Amino acid sequence: MLHRLWLLLRAVLMAAGAFTLLVTFTPLVRWAAGQLSATWTDTDRGVLVVLGGGTVTYAGPAPNQAISESGYWRAIHAIYVWRRGHFSTVLVCGRHSGETMKPLLVAGGIPASAILVEDGSDSTRENAQLAKPILAGLPGPFVLLTSDFHTWRARRCFAKEGIRVEALPAPDILKRSNAPVLRWQAFWEVAAEYARIGYYRFRGWI
Repeated sequence: MLHRLWLLLRAVLMAAGAFTLLVTFTPLVRWAAGQLSATWTDTDRGVLVVLGGGTVTYAGPAPNQAISESGYWRAIHAIYVWRRGHFSTVLVCGRHSGETMKPLLVAGGIPASAILVEDGSDSTRENAQLAKPILAGLPGPFVLLTSDFHTWRARRCFAKEGIRVEALPAPDILKRSNAPVLRWQAFWEVAAEYARIGYYRFRGWI
């Protein structure tokens, strides 16, 4: 009995070690994230739809909401895209995005008058649902900007609402996965995203 347990333990440890080496020293994470990043569009006009990526709440008096790491990099990429393109409008989506993301976009040179805010959504599905009536009154094309690994699910949520969007992923996991010290953090984010995709499929939301 003890011998069998030892063999089982050894097999588990060997598998765990092999998996650790696979994640740390191979392009596995980059490949997995690449499967979720849609073909990038060259469209540089119309409405840029930026998904907020959540917020970080900290102790203290209001306002006590800060932009999340993913939201920060999405905003930075949106500023870059705005500067080199010809977009007329930016729609930022997500609860508290008017408090966290919009000021960053304005600081980066995007006119406040060109920024619309949808700040009632708490999920990717709600992003699409609550953006729909806003986009209905705007001329296209609609270009969706979110993190690279989030693009696959986000694009399908908008399609579920009958909103045709072109994808413009913000480099995130595809960059972080290049650094071994960040690779495990990136791995867990990609794994969580695949789990969310499974849940969204199960619920019929994509």
